[in-house]
Amino acid sequence: MSRPWRAGTWRQAVITYSAVLPVSLVLHLVLGPLTAPWPRLSVIVVNAAVLVASLNWVLLPALHRVTRGWAVRSAQKGAEEAVDLSRGST
Repeated sequence: MSRPWRAGTWRQAVITYSAVLPVSLVLHLVLGPLTAPWPRLSVIVVNAAVLVASLNWVLLPALHRVTRGWAVRSAQKGAEEAVDLSRGST
């Protein structure tokens, strides 16, 4: 059984991608030379930790404020519409 499509899903993906891409590039440019001699798994773990922390506590909240809740607001509206449709309301 598939989940109902939510309006905000693609918007949330756009916001997340717009944050992940620059952070990944900066991590590669800044940490790459420092972590070059490290084992590959250690580099991946450090990069993932820095990426997740910066997204969770810095970038995504900032993007949410800048976009004035564009992605979340549409997701809530989509969820409300899905609930209305499941109740038989139009």
